Amino acid sequence: MSELDFFIKNNRLFSQIGRAEVESLCARRHPFKYRKDELIFMHGDPSDTMYFLGLGLVRLSKLSYDGRKFTLDIVEPGGFFGELCLAGETERRSIAEAAEDVSGFEIKKAVFERYLIKRPEVAIKLIKIISDKRIEMENILEDMIFMDVESRVVSLLLKYTEGGTVKLPLTHQEIADMTGTTRVSASRAIVTLRKRGLIDTNGHRIVLTNENKLREMLQHSSNGKSGKPACATEAASERQPKFSR
Repeated sequence: MSELDFFIKNNRLFSQIGRAEVESLCARRHPFKYRKDELIFMHGDPSDTMYFLGLGLVRLSKLSYDGRKFTLDIVEPGGFFGELCLAGETERRSIAEAAEDVSGFEIKKAVFERYLIKRPEVAIKLIKIISDKRIEMENILEDMIFMDVESRVVSLLLKYTEGGTVKLPLTHQEIADMTGTTRVSASRAIVTLRKRGLIDTNGHRIVLTNENKLREMLQHSSNGKSGKPACATEAASERQPKFSR
């Protein structure tokens, strides 16, 4: 399968456009490759490019003023990132790094904008996808405010599960970064869930041994979101990070 065929099949935007349109848009694409842990862009870099991921995983994150990291999203093959350049962002406000060896292609903002002017229906589809991402981010922030650490960990595991297994190889530190807590608290939550027979590990993957029970736990926690924020009762070490802008 060619690179373009892969994106036509797996990318939410390209899958609705058609091959001829994708070929037209991607005629001026540039390939990229990064090794694991390499930075693709960092806070303050010029925001003038969209990235389309073909292989590997990309971690999008922000750093708080005291140096703590919060993972905003994990981009999977077929996804894209850097799209805020189309929304007026002139400098990057987040960090993109390769969570493993990655490759794909990039398209400059000016090229993409010219294409969208000619195809407003594609622009509408892109707005819908970006809006869905925004809603998902608001849900994550809501979880951080109203859910305790264990519930946030459960929410994360369910988000990335596929066939009863978490499809991303997550360390305890990465789980902490993705749930806005410390490694110690994330590890404590994982141990508790394992002792209760709700999860297990298979190599570097986490297996959900009782997915229905985990969903019930999460539903119960969600029903209590209107109550007192969980962060108000957490220890000082669990206080919510203040991010650089």
